[in-house]
Amino acid sequence: MWHDPIVEELHKQGRELAAKFNYDVHALGRYYQERQKLENRPVVSRKPRLIKDSQTIHQKNTTHSALNE
Repeated sequence: MWHDPIVEELHKQGRELAAKFNYDVHALGRYYQERQKLENRPVVSRKPRLIKDSQTIHQKNTTHSALNE
């Protein structure tokens, strides 16, 4: 199997950082946002998108499939 030392180093650093935050993705996100502020980088915050109910999605998929037959 082929090994790239740069990719291996990135994975190692990612594992170490994840462990530092006890594998909490929210804490990790806050850490990166704080770093962005300190480095004068824009912090992007977006409203969560609503997910349509599964019934509506299923109906659209069924209708679309029927039209393609």
